[in-house]
Parts: sequence; structure tokens; C-alpha cells
Amino acid sequence: MNHGNRLFSGLPAESTVARAIQNALPAMSEAQRRFAALVQAEPLRVARLSINDAVSGADVSVATANRFATALGYAGYPEFRADLIRAFEDFFVPVERLKRRQAEKRSAMDIAQAAFAEDLESIGATASSLDSASLEAAVQQIIAARRVFVAGFDLSAHLGGMLAIGLVMTGCDAQTVPSGGGAVGAVRTLTRMGPQDLVITIAFPHYYRDTIDMAGFAKGAGIPVLAITDSPRSPLVPLAQVALYVTAKQELNAPSPSSAAILSLIEALVATVASQRPEAAEASERFASSAYPWMTNR
Repeated sequence: MNHGNRLFSGLPAESTVARAIQNALPAMSEAQRRFAALVQAEPLRVARLSINDAVSGADVSVATANRFATALGYAGYPEFRADLIRAFEDFFVPVERLKRRQAEKRSAMDIAQAAFAEDLESIGATASSLDSASLEAAVQQIIAARRVFVAGFDLSAHLGGMLAIGLVMTGCDAQTVPSGGGAVGAVRTLTRMGPQDLVITIAFPHYYRDTIDMAGFAKGAGIPVLAITDSPRSPLVPLAQVALYVTAKQELNAPSPSSAAILSLIEALVATVASQRPEAAEASERFASSAYPWMTNR
């Protein structure tokens, strides 16, 4: 498969190879460190090259690459390279699955019904596994917060926008990453926040680094963090006081998670906040009165 030499900017942090490099790096020689830096920066390129071609990129010898592999705990370079390739399987499996579906030439209705069934299954799994104590803690975090900042990027940015709108409708002072501001705009907002506020982070595999960085920045600044993510293994979890989990696996539209399942949790969270926040009814009435001139039943 030709996916391009620079498709990825770094080695997936949760991969076996990444953890092995992190553990072995302090004891490596200077030459081995150079090769490690190449693997970390351009892992897909290294995985696709022979050992002779790979070492030229770091200006080291074949012997150094072999010693690098054994330092990581592999029997040799071939075993290291095979494990490096496996680090990217999750990225490419959905592509191969899509190709198989296209070859099957299933009807539009068949695909649509399968997509509905997947989303319903994810929503059901999320509802049945939702922890009541975590949900209550999340609601209390939101109600107690002076301001709420929802941090998410790409698909999570749109879902975060819907969460922010829902919270505003309950009377919360909520906002999302400024349009066009990106990570820098998010940091600009976070620098004006403190322990009385709340950052809600939304991230699912494959996690955007910017979201993780925002959560880390908030934690370092003493701002409480609520995570909406997929599992206790998510990199957001160690940075958050409270985490809510969504079963968002989706075969048909992978690698994107099930937006329907994530949105279902968001709407359930907003509904719970609205039922417990004293100002919610007044905020809803104020909005209805103000927005009426722009609405029509015709």
C-alpha cells in the first residue's frame, strides 16, 4: 500500500515500540539515539524501508540498527520492524475494510440499515455502562463552574459546539475553541480561567494531540477537567478529575467514532444538568422570549 512517506508526524504514543524506546533511551549510545529519533519522527517511512535504506536516514550503521532493536528487547531488526508496522494497523484496517465493502456492492438501503444498527448498538452500550457516580460528579462540576470551556478539535469540535449550546440553554457560561483560533486560541482562553472554572475535553481514537495538550495545560493551571472519551486507557483520563465513557466504535465509517453515540451522551449530560441547575428554567424561558421574533410555525 502506498500511503505516502510522511503521512504520520510521529510514532503512536501507545504503541509497543514507542514505550520500548522510552524505556531504553537513557541507556542508548549516541548513534542509537539518532536512529531512535528517526523512528520517532518518521516511523512509517522506517517501517517501509529495508534496514540498509533506513540507517542511511540517521547516518548510522546496520550494526547500530540491530543493536538498537535488541536494546528494545527484540530478537533482531526484523522483529522490531514487524512490531513497528503493527503500530499502524489501526490506521489502515478501516481503509481495507472500506475497500472490501466497495467490492461487495451492497445496496444503499443495506448499508444505511447497517449504519443505524451500529449506532443503536453503541448508544445502548454507552447507556448500560454509564457510571452513575461519575455522571453525578460531572453534573456537579458543570453546575459549580463559573465558566465552562469545551475543548475538542475536528469532529469533536462540532460535538463540543453542540455541548456548549446545550449548556448555555441551561444558563451556563459556556464556550468552545474560538473559530479559526485553533490551539493558540484555546490557550488564550485558558489563560483567563482558573480553579472556579471547568474545561470539558472531548477526544476519541485517534486522539488529537492538541486536545491532550489543552487538558494538560488546564490541569497544570489548576483548572478542573472533565473528559468525554472512550475508555480508561484514553490519554485524557490521567488529566481529568472526572471521565465519562462512550462506546463509539463504528465499522462502517471508521476510523471516525460514532457521532450518534457521543451526541447521545452529550444530550443526556445536558438534560441532567438542566434538571438539577436552579437557573435552567429561567434561562430557557428568557431564550424563548427573546428568540420568538425569529421563529415561525409556518
